[in-house]
Amino acid sequence: MLKKYDGRKVRYNFGKSVTATLFRLEGGRMPAVLYRKTDTAIPEIRYFLPQKYLISGIAAAVFCPDLCTFKIEVMMSRWKSCIFLVFLCVAPAFAQKHTVRLSGRVVSAAGDAVPYASVVLKDTRYGVATDAAGKYQLTAPVGEYVFAVSAMGYRTVERPLSLRGDQQLEVALEEAALELDEVMVTAKSAARQVNETAFNVTAIDARPLHNKALDLAHALDRISGVRIREAGGVGSNAEFSLNGFSGRHIKFFMDGVPMEGFGSTFQINNIPINLAERIEVYKGVVPIGFGADALGGAVNIVTDQKRRRTFVDASYSYGSFNTHKSYINAGHTFQNGFNVQLNAFQNYSDNNYWVHIPVLDLETLVYSTDEQRVRRFHDRYHNETLILKTGVVGKRFADALLLGITIGKDHADIQNSNIMKIVFGGKFREGNTVMPSLQYRKKNLLLQGLDVNLNANYNFGYSQNVDTLARQYNWRGEYREISRKGEANYSIAKHYNNNGSATFGANYRINGKHGVSINDVFTTFNRNSKNPLAMEGTINATDTFPKITAKNVVGVAYKFDYSSKWNLSLFAKHYTQYTKGPKNVSTISNSYKYELFDHTLSTTGYGGATTYFLKDFQWKASYEKTYRLPTSNELFGNEDLEKSNAVLVPEHSNNYNLNVSYEKVLGKKHVLFIDAGFMFRDIRDYIRRVVENMHNTAAFENHGHVTNMSYNGELRYSYKRLLSVGGNFTYQRLINRERYKSGSSSVVSTSYLSRVPNVPYLYGNGDVSVFLARFGGKANTLSIGYNTLYVYKFPLRWGVNGAYDSKDMIPTQFSHDLSLTYAIRNGRYNLSIECRNLTDARLYDNFSLQKPGRSFSAKVRYFFSN
Repeated sequence: MLKKYDGRKVRYNFGKSVTATLFRLEGGRMPAVLYRKTDTAIPEIRYFLPQKYLISGIAAAVFCPDLCTFKIEVMMSRWKSCIFLVFLCVAPAFAQKHTVRLSGRVVSAAGDAVPYASVVLKDTRYGVATDAAGKYQLTAPVGEYVFAVSAMGYRTVERPLSLRGDQQLEVALEEAALELDEVMVTAKSAARQVNETAFNVTAIDARPLHNKALDLAHALDRISGVRIREAGGVGSNAEFSLNGFSGRHIKFFMDGVPMEGFGSTFQINNIPINLAERIEVYKGVVPIGFGADALGGAVNIVTDQKRRRTFVDASYSYGSFNTHKSYINAGHTFQNGFNVQLNAFQNYSDNNYWVHIPVLDLETLVYSTDEQRVRRFHDRYHNETLILKTGVVGKRFADALLLGITIGKDHADIQNSNIMKIVFGGKFREGNTVMPSLQYRKKNLLLQGLDVNLNANYNFGYSQNVDTLARQYNWRGEYREISRKGEANYSIAKHYNNNGSATFGANYRINGKHGVSINDVFTTFNRNSKNPLAMEGTINATDTFPKITAKNVVGVAYKFDYSSKWNLSLFAKHYTQYTKGPKNVSTISNSYKYELFDHTLSTTGYGGATTYFLKDFQWKASYEKTYRLPTSNELFGNEDLEKSNAVLVPEHSNNYNLNVSYEKVLGKKHVLFIDAGFMFRDIRDYIRRVVENMHNTAAFENHGHVTNMSYNGELRYSYKRLLSVGGNFTYQRLINRERYKSGSSSVVSTSYLSRVPNVPYLYGNGDVSVFLARFGGKANTLSIGYNTLYVYKFPLRWGVNGAYDSKDMIPTQFSHDLSLTYAIRNGRYNLSIECRNLTDARLYDNFSLQKPGRSFSAKVRYFFSN
């Protein structure tokens, strides 16, 4: 009979797994100490074994998978000691190697939290940075380590650490004179751990950007290979481009949940940067955990998932063009685990910046031969969004179980068409989002090493395009009456775009070397249109047709961690999509005749990724046979300037990726980081957006065969704790490989071997940051930043036999931004001033649509956490 030290008796049968935490065997005289990884409270288990149970005890230890490391203290005769020495050598070979959890808090000598401190196990890959409350959590294999904690303005702490089971460790740091002659011990933050996976991924820590008046889109614009292409100012349509792929080729996720159905009130160019803790950009091959049908990559926005008692993050900014942005994120966790989180933000702007454009004479209907400088006069935008979550955290049955609701609305005046010459004065769109959600996650569910997560949401929102004025405007705001209703397309219809998404993922760590994963993502879309104009007989030809699509992507993966230097991942994905909607069956050019069309497809992709560490280098390689299913917007348009094409087929591609990075600390004063990547994609049935000049509309079409070869690189240097300088560049060749004009034609296309138009192929970013610690106070920091963006000229339209008309080229662009940020009391109070496009350069994106000129903004922020 075994008895716990607290006096409670439990039964135990030798040869079975150890299930209790701390035992003693009554009547025994021979003590032994066994360390278990799974014990979270007390890592020691003491057995007092009488001689007759010696052999059974050894058998129990050998066949118990929970036992990790054994330390034997024997007080018996010499011959019995010899038996236990044999046991000591043999038993670990049968035991599994486990990882354990180390968590705690870093505080100052006064007991205040030390945010963003570096917590590392020296000479290993294991480490993190503390959060704003000074808390940290990391996992590492059982073993002996040197535990190191460092933070700017404090003395570094190093101590031996024996990791045998889950531990909590609080560290108090003493203040020190700022040692600018040394660099800090670098923590393996969550962002850095993502960067060191086998996938070609760049993860940035968003927290240092929280004091800036940025949205997520402009934060992403600073990553190598990324271009954010906007149709105008605040709230305008933003297209994300990654290594030549843009739009729906790139999938967006928030905490692993697809963002396709979140609605127009919740997009990357109106979500404040404060919402994100880090941003992960996967270039090409995407892990199955996202269940993505991405062709060109994926972006995962990771919010703060840490458990904190109380926190408040509030900010407000004001800028040029009467731009107002405010944000608040607050939450509280009660002692019983009940949790409440509130997140709200709003954006408003008149967007009345200057543009240069030929102006239409409304009497002669002739455009001016020269470009005139005029203000945008009908481009007001505002949105308001609230996210509320409540539930429980830190329970035995769930690490988090949260129910949520997202409510939002937006309004956008539409100033111009897809071509800037066509200008509107009364047309607008608006919409709302009503999206309930469920979130569940649990580590070590039923089994040690089994982690499960489940997310689900459904959007009941709508969008509406309003175009009722019988007028034609020019860029001076003048207009003339016209006979037809609607400036472009008479409409007041509401479109209820009901989107649903459910994601399930499970990861099982078999031991320290093997892991398996399964992930399933199901999404659905159903558009119902209600048009009051139906009584007038002026509805669109497709309004009466159902528009439905549903898709499911299931993936399985296996990961092998041979050592801390090499690991390998293999995976497979199965894709299914059902589509039902209108199909144009007319054989006459520029005419339409629709019939109901439905179709189901099913296919399978696969791939693998591996990484190897060699001294200061990390090498990566990956391959994927992947498919991208058409999105609801590509299939059915937006019922306005984007037209439908329900017969689109999936793109499919072979993706190859190679990457190498180098990081070196030199003389305790200098840190050098170099990264270089190569990507090649061979795409069939490439989906691209095409603007139709006659009707000023756009639609998506399959375009045969396209290849893309891309190179990108990044260089970054840090000096002491004062200076950080870096830059990146991207060069890509997105080439049309469709030789003939059509599948049945023998005529060679004039665009064969030409670059795919309206895609930048050479661009880059550069930045310089200076940090002045203890500026105006020992807990204050002044940061001065500079950022530059370069885009080389690129063709607007297809070339003819490789030649391009100079009139069809978007010119080279070079812009400069400056920022000044002052953080007081370790970031509790913050003030930031920024100037974007300092030289007032002319900047263009999609189809020569002009972006804002020079602008200024100021932001104040308050942050509290305990």
